[in-house]
Amino acid sequence: MKLPAVAWKILLAGILLREAFSFWTGNPYDLEVWIRTGHAAAQGINPYVSFWPPVPSVSFAFLNTNLPSAAYLPFWPAVLGEIYRLWEVIGGGNRFVLYFLIKQPPILGDALTAVLLYGLTLRWTGRSASALGALAFWSLFPYAILISAIWGQFDSLVVAAILAGFWYRNPIERNLLYGVGIFVKLITAIYLPLEFFRARGVRRLTFLVALAVPVALTVLVLTAEGWGFGGITSTGQSQSAGGGGGMNLAGVLTAAPLVTVLSTVPHLFTLFSYLWVPGAILAGYVAARWIRPNDPQTELRAMMLVTTVFLLLRWGLYEQYMIYIFALMALDSAAFHPDRRSYLVYLWLLSLVFLLINNDLGARFVTPLDTNLWPTLSNFDQSSVYGTVRSWALEILDVVVTLSLVQWIVELVRDGARPVPWLWPWTKSAALAARPSEP
Repeated sequence: MKLPAVAWKILLAGILLREAFSFWTGNPYDLEVWIRTGHAAAQGINPYVSFWPPVPSVSFAFLNTNLPSAAYLPFWPAVLGEIYRLWEVIGGGNRFVLYFLIKQPPILGDALTAVLLYGLTLRWTGRSASALGALAFWSLFPYAILISAIWGQFDSLVVAAILAGFWYRNPIERNLLYGVGIFVKLITAIYLPLEFFRARGVRRLTFLVALAVPVALTVLVLTAEGWGFGGITSTGQSQSAGGGGGMNLAGVLTAAPLVTVLSTVPHLFTLFSYLWVPGAILAGYVAARWIRPNDPQTELRAMMLVTTVFLLLRWGLYEQYMIYIFALMALDSAAFHPDRRSYLVYLWLLSLVFLLINNDLGARFVTPLDTNLWPTLSNFDQSSVYGTVRSWALEILDVVVTLSLVQWIVELVRDGARPVPWLWPWTKSAALAARPSEP
């Protein structure tokens, strides 16, 4: 894929913007987990078998607490181990260099996502202006910058693998990419029911390729690192069951006073934890019926339905998960439905408000600068005034985001061309007024 000069300039601007934030920001919990996992892996220790203490002269938060390792298949722990080893060679003992290095894979994932959005839009439409708009959107997208370059989450790598799957019509090639995505993060497995139902005959078994790839790569990495298989099973349980809370149905059901009532029902929350599994299967079955041969628009619609159902039902929708649907919606808006762009903006702004409130208006992300800042913010969150207001604001946003995801599912089923948020009824009147009158 050849990018024009202006695309390279925009892409470079997006990368430089991310790099400007990369070395001094981070989520205090997740970045600490990354640091401690990388330190253990760099020492040749199986990171899955223990909770890890702070790393001297490197850790900045939870300094009196042991933390678990990164709860993923060994791709990310192994990458963190290699990053830590590299830092030991070139970092000069400067902890901010380590933070910078940890952010590079997520930033690379964002760059790949932007390039894939450009390539897919150009391939499907032939419109270079639309393709450039898609690349510019992701390159300069504030929400993606927050998640990858500031927070330090690596979901952008998985998003890139999912988008790359659109390049291939052959199901084996597509499932190979999904297998790589699963190895990076298990969320990619939600598309396997869709792969099964969209295929015919013996080709339905090609989804097994997507399962074989992460199994083989996991065995390979664990063997090469000498970690053994202890503790790896808890990783799958952690990712599949979720942790409750977040900005979707789980956040609503775990809010007081509902949680007090529901917790009296035996095994109910365990059932809720895995509700996304039948949801993904049902969504895959429904969406597969929409897909027509050599029609990327119907394929994209199907992928968006599966993704949104998962986001609605996962037991804990945390901020980084929203970039999966934002990337697909950005592609849809650029290539097929420009009138849906306003709903994308509405949903990402809503998610951004949740992200900022949940992270103390962004103050949590500057905790790497001062080891005393995280305890101060923790106490502030527990205060009677700010803590109460923050909790209520998040619970209200749980409801609003949940309803917005439900609406997006409805719009996808209806194949609505110009969705208007249910919660903003006056925008519907404005939209109707803006439409040209019938002849």
